[in-house]
Formats: sequence, structure tokens, C-alpha cells
Amino acid sequence: MTNMNTQNKQGVFEIVSSFAIKRRDEFYFLGQIKEGKLQVGWYLNIVLNSSLVLTIRIDTIEDIEITGEKAPYKLIIHNGEQEVIDLLLGMSIENEYADVTITGED
Repeated sequence: MTNMNTQNKQGVFEIVSSFAIKRRDEFYFLGQIKEGKLQVGWYLNIVLNSSLVLTIRIDTIEDIEITGEKAPYKLIIHNGEQEVIDLLLGMSIENEYADVTITGED
């Protein structure tokens, strides 16, 4: 957890929903790029409060199509330790925006 450095901001990602597959040690963020771009190795910045941000490394990015939806979605996959995945699940991350930055803390 860190304070966000907005100088390395590369975009904004709208998180529509999130979920985990614990057996794979993976956490997933489903959403859309609202501005800028995403890249593997960059970070999603999940705001916890006005001065604290959880940075989540982007390990994989997939294009997703959902039946009945016109716009495609992006699926961001984070490979993490079980404690981090449990923390993210407990946060119920959905319907919020996350800044995308080049740097962060694993």
C-alpha cells in the first residue's frame, strides 16, 4: 500500500466487477478502459481512502465478449498470494474507477 504518484498515470480503468479463482491464486478485474492505456507489468491503483492506495500488478490482460453486450470488456488478471486475494475479495471491488500507473508496490 502506498500513496499514489499521479505523475506516472497512464490511464483510467472502470472496474465493473471483480472475482477470484482461488485454486489458481488469481484475482480478476472485469471492466473497460476509460482513458489512456493498459499494459502488462503496470498497476491498478485501488483507493482505500484519501491518502492510501493499494497497487495491484497487472499480470495478464484478456479481451472479453459477453453475450448481449455490444462493447467488449478487458479482463485484468493479478497473480497473487492467498492473503492478497482474500483482501481483494473482501473489498467487493465493483463499479469504481482505478488509475493505471507504470509503477507501484507488489
